[in-house]
Amino acid sequence: MSGESLQTTIGFLVANLNRQLERELEENLRPLKLPVDQLRVLQTLASDGAADGLSMSEIARTILIDASTLTKVIDRMISDSLVYRAADPADRRRVRVLLTQKGAALLKTLRPMLDRQEAELRRTFDVLMDDPTPRNFAELLEHFCKRSAPPA
Repeated sequence: MSGESLQTTIGFLVANLNRQLERELEENLRPLKLPVDQLRVLQTLASDGAADGLSMSEIARTILIDASTLTKVIDRMISDSLVYRAADPADRRRVRVLLTQKGAALLKTLRPMLDRQEAELRRTFDVLMDDPTPRNFAELLEHFCKRSAPPA
């Protein structure tokens, strides 16, 4: 990493972009008192292949949190009637987490906000990819972090 500053390393830039996106989500979710982890659980349970629910380990792996944290998140979501636990029909010893109608309705109301964030990122990407100036991945990430087009 000689000659590079921390702020231009790929790992730092990816983490920076992730923190920015998380902060934007937190700000938008604050009026609903919905933590980002709960949003991620709702999104995961509403995704393709999750109609029959998912195990705790599948959810934890998908949203990148540890099992003990996820247990607390799921317990809170059950209290708020957003998800519920049910025995796995294929293996009664396993528990699956499923989305409630209230959870699905909440996610539906959040969809426009999530779609706006995704569209903004895609627009930034399209602008960056149309730029004929060759650049490296770290430089592309820097522009993503700034959400700006490359310099003319």
